[in-house]
Amino acid sequence: MDRARVTLATVPRWIGEWTRARWRTGRGRAILAAIVALILAVPSGLGLALAAALDGDGGGADAPVTRVAALGVMAPLSGDLSADGTSVRNAVALAVDEANESGAIPGWRLELSTRDDLSRPDGGAQAADAFVANDRLIGVVGPLSSLVAKVALPTLSAAGIPVVSPSNADPILTGVGTDPRTRPYPSYFRLAGTDELQARVAAEYAVRTLGRRRIVIVDGEPRYGTTLGGRFAVRAAALGATIAAAHQVQGDGVDGSDLDTIAEAIEQEAPDLVYVATGAAFAGKLRTRLAATGASIQVMGSDALLQQRYTDDAKSAADGDLITSLLVPPTGLPAAGAFVADYSERFGGPADDDGSTTPSGAGSTSSSRRHRDDATPTPATRTPAAIHAPAGSHAPADPAAARRQQAAHDATVELAQRRAEAVPAAAAYAYDAARTIIRAAAAVLPGRLAVDVAARHDVVAAIGRGSFAGVTGPVGFDRWGDTRTPSVVLYTVLGGRFVALTTWT
Repeated sequence: MDRARVTLATVPRWIGEWTRARWRTGRGRAILAAIVALILAVPSGLGLALAAALDGDGGGADAPVTRVAALGVMAPLSGDLSADGTSVRNAVALAVDEANESGAIPGWRLELSTRDDLSRPDGGAQAADAFVANDRLIGVVGPLSSLVAKVALPTLSAAGIPVVSPSNADPILTGVGTDPRTRPYPSYFRLAGTDELQARVAAEYAVRTLGRRRIVIVDGEPRYGTTLGGRFAVRAAALGATIAAAHQVQGDGVDGSDLDTIAEAIEQEAPDLVYVATGAAFAGKLRTRLAATGASIQVMGSDALLQQRYTDDAKSAADGDLITSLLVPPTGLPAAGAFVADYSERFGGPADDDGSTTPSGAGSTSSSRRHRDDATPTPATRTPAAIHAPAGSHAPADPAAARRQQAAHDATVELAQRRAEAVPAAAAYAYDAARTIIRAAAAVLPGRLAVDVAARHDVVAAIGRGSFAGVTGPVGFDRWGDTRTPSVVLYTVLGGRFVALTTWT
């Protein structure tokens, strides 16, 4: 553009473009603020144009300012645990879209920032560094792994970034077991209970309910603090059981000598229960070996066994095995019905009766998505036997029509049940984790100009004192960042499927 032809009429357009390019960084905003102060000291068309561009972010004098905050997701998006990580990302994306559609944070729009932590310490460290560098970041959902959390949390906490994990279980992350107890990461919260709780419930069920008295532990390597197998052994012994042996597995090496050595040792030790706290691959191969001996040995495992790889490897040998988890599946969550329907509609679900499926990534669902009232939970999917005709309805007089009506009703219930079973438990908890941060941000961000240290600090405080009715149940935290309502679920394996038997809360 010819300098001589730059007029007041043309200034806002090119100044707006120039300022928006620099507004994206903290350093750029500081420079722009200094320039405005200098120019406005001498009133001029240029100064007024620049001020207008900065004030409206290039949107025009009458356009409302919409600022952008980022919500991070740290999860394994590749590798063996990518299915869980992808479901977590999807659930957070659903929460973000709902917040943007409803205008949950006046004057602000949310964007999603995802990082693959690879379920490894190095991946967690890289993800944490990337999040700290994002000056729009208002909080992080994740990570799923406690091992990753141990590496990522020091960096995120030092930056004051709010973190809400759907599933971390290592007690030390919230200072459990320290004397005196201190909170190592003040901006960290988690929706799951701890390994200490899971070990206690599993040991009590094994010893008191099943009556097991001679137990062998097969434990994973102690990658962080006391292992779950070690905690189970202490609890079971305190209840009167004998721990006949404790075998440690290095990694998930199904091709190494550990498998043969441990299987042979268990045959000699003749336990009435084997508690397995290894990865799913090793556990599946070990289960097959134990079944091949013909010995009737009960197997109980940790939530690491809730993977299709376990049942694929163990096949029918796994039937009757017991597994505990700290996350309740959507089929057992009374308020998860609307979430399951919306999640399935957007990201795909099991086929309906005519063989069609909901397309994956179907785009906006604003036309069919139901508004969630925190005070009014939506009933969870139930089995057909638990569902009756609506109040005030009457069965058709024609028996054939009645059968058709019942068949259609049963098909609808079965589809809803299959959809609920297809949504991983971690997704429901990630959705509530995202809503936790979004609700806190809605109380903090309106009226603010940027996501800064003070805003993050206030979001952390709002999370700590807030509570609401989530799809996973009441959401709220104690002074250490632990959920106030932890749960433990007991599964059994039937025909290659994980079936929830009971839940302790």
